[in-house]
Amino acid sequence: ARRQEIEARQREIDIRESLLKSAEKRIEGKVEEMKAVESRISATQAEQKAAEAQRMKGLVTMYEGMKPKDAARVFDRLEMGVLIEIASAIAPRKMSDILGLMSPEAAEKLTVEMARRANGGGDQSASAADLPKIDGKPTQKPN
Repeated sequence: ARRQEIEARQREIDIRESLLKSAEKRIEGKVEEMKAVESRISATQAEQKAAEAQRMKGLVTMYEGMKPKDAARVFDRLEMGVLIEIASAIAPRKMSDILGLMSPEAAEKLTVEMARRANGGGDQSASAADLPKIDGKPTQKPN
């Protein structure tokens, strides 16, 4: 009777062991499947970022090719999030020409946002009061 009890326990242990091994194999299969999905997602995200960067580069090239006066008129009305992305990528010399022709309010907002981002993001809040005051009179063109 004792031998039969030991053999029954051994069979039960063997069954449990085989169940654990099959569950472990299923888990390993799922882990590999998840890794494959994760790598596909990463590849897709990288492709999307590259495509977005290419589109942004096209926009920057387009605005750099425009006359500063025409670009300034568009920049006056652009949403700040889009404007800051484009303005940050445009060559500083070209951007200074555009900024000089923008409306004072839009130029101020853009400058504050660019200063804020240059200081490491939105945590250190820059405001118009933090920037140097520029006093001047509009220049008149000779007749």
